[in-house]
Amino acid sequence: MPHVTRRDFVGGTLIGSGTALLTMGAPNMTSSAKAQTVPSPLTGLGPDWTGPGGIGDYADKNGNTHEVVNAAHGHIRNSDLDKRIRNAPVADELYDLIIVGAGISGLTSAFIHARDNPSAKILILDQHAIFGGEAKQNEFEVDGYHLTAPQGSTGIVVPFAPAEKFGFGSPFLKELGYPEEFVYQEPKNLSQPILVPRDAWGPMHISWEMGDTAFYYEGKGMVKNPWRNGFRDAPLPEKLKKALVDLELYRTPPVRDDWAQWLDTMTYKEFLLNVAEVPADCIDGVLDVLSPVMASMGCGQGGDIISAFSAYNYLMPGVIGYYRYQHGGADPTDSVYLATFPGGNTVAAKRFLKLAKPEALSGDDSLYGLMESKVNWDQLDLPDQKVRMRLSSTVFSVVHEGKPFKAKTVRVTYEKGGDLVSVRGKAVICAGQQHANRRICHDISKEYREAMQEFHHAPMLVINVALRNWKFLDKLGVAGVRWFEGLGWWTSLRRNLVVDGHDPQPLDPRKPVVLTQYIPFLIPGLEWPDQCTQARMMMFSMSYADIEAQVREQFTKMFGPYGFDDKRDIAGIITNRQGHAYFVGRPGFHFGRDGKKAAKDVLREPYHRIVFGHSELSGAQMWETAALEGERAAKQVQAMKI
Repeated sequence: MPHVTRRDFVGGTLIGSGTALLTMGAPNMTSSAKAQTVPSPLTGLGPDWTGPGGIGDYADKNGNTHEVVNAAHGHIRNSDLDKRIRNAPVADELYDLIIVGAGISGLTSAFIHARDNPSAKILILDQHAIFGGEAKQNEFEVDGYHLTAPQGSTGIVVPFAPAEKFGFGSPFLKELGYPEEFVYQEPKNLSQPILVPRDAWGPMHISWEMGDTAFYYEGKGMVKNPWRNGFRDAPLPEKLKKALVDLELYRTPPVRDDWAQWLDTMTYKEFLLNVAEVPADCIDGVLDVLSPVMASMGCGQGGDIISAFSAYNYLMPGVIGYYRYQHGGADPTDSVYLATFPGGNTVAAKRFLKLAKPEALSGDDSLYGLMESKVNWDQLDLPDQKVRMRLSSTVFSVVHEGKPFKAKTVRVTYEKGGDLVSVRGKAVICAGQQHANRRICHDISKEYREAMQEFHHAPMLVINVALRNWKFLDKLGVAGVRWFEGLGWWTSLRRNLVVDGHDPQPLDPRKPVVLTQYIPFLIPGLEWPDQCTQARMMMFSMSYADIEAQVREQFTKMFGPYGFDDKRDIAGIITNRQGHAYFVGRPGFHFGRDGKKAAKDVLREPYHRIVFGHSELSGAQMWETAALEGERAAKQVQAMKI
């Protein structure tokens, strides 16, 4: 079976069994893609493309499923329902607020507006079959253990005081019920000492010293903890080893008052070459190490595309020096780290929903009760409720009723179960991404539409591999592994949080665990914004069978020498395709270019009775920024005094 990985494409057409997803020939990978569209309709996908979805409330709701992709590309992008919009019947009464999108931003907006306006009637619409956006989880049952892993969003920046100091804080910690300090589980029954990190992100690079890791090189095998000895045993040119270490030690970028705006005028690659003076013949090797890190953490694409300011937001080498300048030499990676629940930030999404709509979830208000809560499906959308949630509802039209500057209401049209329906509200918060908003907001001005066109999004494939044991890692003596060829690039154990005295799942090499992979699709050398579109097509071209086979092959190649057997040790694999995981902040995104206002700042202002709220408008996508943008949007609606 042909492989389709982030390195397996050089022009021509995308081929492989995964292309069965298309009802026509595979897209030409060298063709122009100046917008986030391609000629193929991307409809007609089936369950074999999505693959198994686990158990529990999140079963068969793993990322962008075939139902979600079919609906999005058929009804939003391809506009195949436009002719029916005028005849769509109006359902329900007039709402005070309609929220399009039930991710953390939309749920926060609902909570804030319901809290401040207890009598308000609120409707939340979402295309997916469950709320949360990318803050969802996968669940497995393996050998009597219930295991949970994130579909996407994960991590809380802690401790809270230094997190606030460095700009990673959140004002919602009290509402979320998070403790002042977190307690982490400890590994048990190790055959040798292994430093297991508190999260899987830091050891990717920004705090490599926080976990024992190995780098796997084709033809060489495993090299343990290469950062600790300057890559002494790695099969790399000596000049590249020196360049990697020199960059890690680079702490004195130019001091200038306009440093932030200046960083946003160049790519991170240009910064490395021209400011940090990484040798030109080493830059590709350096980016081979760094680009997957920054792409997975939040930048979406690699250093040849993103602005140096985007790299700064995610603590990349060189540009991190500007944090030190601002904080008297303090490095945030020495002071803050991530705390992670087993299911990632699913717990935050659940909390905001329960605050807005208590009847939606079972269980008590404790953190553990929230983690274990179940969705009360029959309580989501009842006529007498103040806050209603309508899932599996694909919105494809948001338009003022009358001239926007005079309108008193907004009409939202969506498709659910094959029926086209409209609802009316005094205001609408579009809490999703701009790639969708620009297609569903039909009467916005030229300025707003042009601002939306500035947003391009990169995909992410999140794979959760449930294992019956991890004795092979124990034998190897590491918690995480990095590789450079094949599918994926990084996976790691992590110490989950002990929640209200409960150790939620084992951390013992003889017992089951889930290893999570965040896989970007990087295509260095391709022109902007083609990288985003073609990367998404690469991911969509892969069937579940393609992905499963490559995971098994990759794990066998790396871990077979340490006793791993895929048929015996893998209990299940769930794939989560996030087609528009992260916006990609190229130069000029954060502060504008050519004297124009930054697009994100245009969209943070209401367009009459339509307000936009999503983490991408902050310039950095985290759960904290999602909640802040949701709060800002709700406050702007309240300022309308509707």
